[in-house]
Amino acid sequence: MSAQTTLAVEKLGLAQTRRHIFLCARPAKQKCCDAELAAESWEHLKKRLQQLGLSELGGVQRSKVDCLRICAEGPIAVVYPDGVWYRNCTPENLDRIIAQHLVEGRIVEELRIAGPLSPT
Repeated sequence: MSAQTTLAVEKLGLAQTRRHIFLCARPAKQKCCDAELAAESWEHLKKRLQQLGLSELGGVQRSKVDCLRICAEGPIAVVYPDGVWYRNCTPENLDRIIAQHLVEGRIVEELRIAGPLSPT
């Protein structure tokens, strides 16, 4: 592994990563929701993970993705390694997903659209 890769891995705290949330939030390409809502949700997710100390060394990674192919009730998110998919990922609902699923390990059932009933 190159020194550059090693530095990037260390900076992101990949060894401490417990969960990774992917959010469909490319405003120019949104089909599942309003582009403004997608951008607002992404910014909120980044901010809250940082505020709570969950980013990088806190064990939670986040990625903005172009499309998760569920073009309804967005923004859509998926949490790995649990494989749980969520709908309506508004800032308010993201707060619930962060607190309940990413921190406590409990699925927010009323927002879950696919995946196991409880994290592995």
